[in-house]
Amino acid sequence: MKYFLYVLIACCVLVTTSNATTQTGLELIKPKIVGGELASQDQWPWMSALVSTYNDISTSLELSGIEYKTTYFTNGPAGTVSALLVDCGIGDNQCEQTTNKICLIARGEVDFSVKVNNCQAGGGIGAIIFNNVTGHLNGTLGEDFTGNIPVVGISQLDGAALLNQLNSMATIAVAAQSTLVQSSSCGASFIGEKWLITAAHCLEDANINFLKVNVGEYDLSNGANNAKAIRRIYIHPNYNDGIAFDNDIALIELVDTIVHPAVTLVDLDTSRQLALVNSAATVIGWGNRTAYGASDEPPANDQPDKLHQVELTLLSNELCKEKLAQAYSVFQNANILPEQVGLTDSMICANYLGGGKGSCQGDSGGPLLVNTNLGWQQIGIVSYGIGCASADFPGVYARVGKFTQWINNITTGIAIDPIHVFAITPQNTAQTTSLTVSNNSDFTANLTFTLLTDSTSSGFSVDSDECTTLAAKQSCQLQVDFDAATSGQHNAQIIIQSNDINIPTSHAVISAEAIAANSAINTQLSNGSTELLWFSGGDQPWLLDNTESAIISGDINDNQQSAVLLTFSGAGSLSFEWSVSAEENTDNPDEPYDGLFLFVDGKQVNFISGEVPYTPVTLADLTASDHQILWLYQKDDLTSAGKDQGALRNVVFTPTAIIPPPPATTPTTKKSGGSIGYLSLLIFALLPFRYRAVKNSR
Repeated sequence: MKYFLYVLIACCVLVTTSNATTQTGLELIKPKIVGGELASQDQWPWMSALVSTYNDISTSLELSGIEYKTTYFTNGPAGTVSALLVDCGIGDNQCEQTTNKICLIARGEVDFSVKVNNCQAGGGIGAIIFNNVTGHLNGTLGEDFTGNIPVVGISQLDGAALLNQLNSMATIAVAAQSTLVQSSSCGASFIGEKWLITAAHCLEDANINFLKVNVGEYDLSNGANNAKAIRRIYIHPNYNDGIAFDNDIALIELVDTIVHPAVTLVDLDTSRQLALVNSAATVIGWGNRTAYGASDEPPANDQPDKLHQVELTLLSNELCKEKLAQAYSVFQNANILPEQVGLTDSMICANYLGGGKGSCQGDSGGPLLVNTNLGWQQIGIVSYGIGCASADFPGVYARVGKFTQWINNITTGIAIDPIHVFAITPQNTAQTTSLTVSNNSDFTANLTFTLLTDSTSSGFSVDSDECTTLAAKQSCQLQVDFDAATSGQHNAQIIIQSNDINIPTSHAVISAEAIAANSAINTQLSNGSTELLWFSGGDQPWLLDNTESAIISGDINDNQQSAVLLTFSGAGSLSFEWSVSAEENTDNPDEPYDGLFLFVDGKQVNFISGEVPYTPVTLADLTASDHQILWLYQKDDLTSAGKDQGALRNVVFTPTAIIPPPPATTPTTKKSGGSIGYLSLLIFALLPFRYRAVKNSR
């Protein structure tokens, strides 16, 4: 059963910019449109894109009537040229027979600037550099680049295609000035006024200062200026990104209400009826367009700028469970039962008979649509899948009919920030936060707030004075406190009630973990210092390793963590050595499977994963305040590797030396007032020093 859970996690979607393959061989994917066709520009006016916008130099490449996706090289010259294409290898020497031609150059071994200069020295008037690994090429020609021919970058796949079209006429262009462009991460659907729905996994750790929404988007290559600012995000409070992506839905509230066509949602009963009769459904998005199976290596990225669509068939959950169980059983050579596949009532499946068509990488959060007697309506949200458009593994979508009440509660009633996780807290330490409560109804509401905890949780309290009476369209701050009197994991719900039964309400989920003082670690690592206090806990506390005069993380299972925390006060530097032996994500090292993470005063600043021997680290310039340094060994839901532990030793805090002011000297003159005048100058000279010291302590 445990091994099966590995597989189920592998199918789930993460919001990353690259694919990752799990150790089971099943592909971890973001959904995309595969085997579809170009959508009509005006057919899906509610379709929206989650985007980041930035200034960039626009580039282009056209050859034989085909436009290829290109990237800009920093410090590259502007210009537009049309000429025959010639192969220049990796550009390590002056390219021959390139007079008045465009050089096609492979990435590898030689600096980009050298490649371009070798092209120009041979008479080339433009250069195209293609990648030697999967994905598009990003690079710089350097601040000292002196060439003057335009240069663009393309993918490895497109480079291979161009090698088959040598001596064809190509046109490349590099703009002289930057323009605002956008990069899409997920899709979304506009449901009216200032609200959109998307997948919860698209918004984990999202920063609304950088993320925007382009409502009614069709072509991502233009329209970045139309992107709308986000006011608030509401991830479903029961969203589960663990064993299965359950309740994978979120609401986005825009800063401003807009007038725009909106999609309507299929109710729960209708969604079940449509699935039972295997109704046709259409999924749309900007995702990759190449299918691959669960065991295959992911293909090169092929995400279009223009919206695509594909028609699929809905499946009942019973049929989908059977198909998934059969596919898992074959893949794992094990007997997987339908009830073990993790499909819940909040999900709905769709596939294409024979495979080759479906949603996959890049389409997360976008709509699954059905054409009913009320017109096009949304029945699902692109959530997760295994492989891409596989005949064996149906795609899984969040069933929007399951969430219509929750959506209504947020958009027309009392909404609250749905999830808050307090930082790991030393025992007997208090934390506080504020959750925003908004009255999205048209009426003033008198509100009460109740904490609902389980039998083992305690320490939470709320101060609702500011939110007792809340006018229509107004917000307030609900203060939530956690007093870590008892170690362990603590969970609670904040239930909101309104005096008006016509004003719906929502709830929030809060959690905190308190860890206990550890005298054994104090003795091992503090060397008698009373300034350093150690705490440890989590699913298992850290342990002593006397052979190394070190401490090691506890023996935890999948999806667990072991924490050790150091508290001290004052300015100075902290040095230590850390080590880890853990499962490493070699495909994407920036997103480790298991690893040892470092947090400084609540912010993650570093991590190590894989096989890392003891390595020294120094945290310099710590300010004169209270500090909490947390080392967290954390495991994902997958397999283990190596010793499966982190280690720590030689922890030393070095306070900043305080330089005393120079002593006052006795004046040699005894004239009346002489000494007073001298001391006045001394006091004024010392004031800036003292002010800086006070300021740094804040």
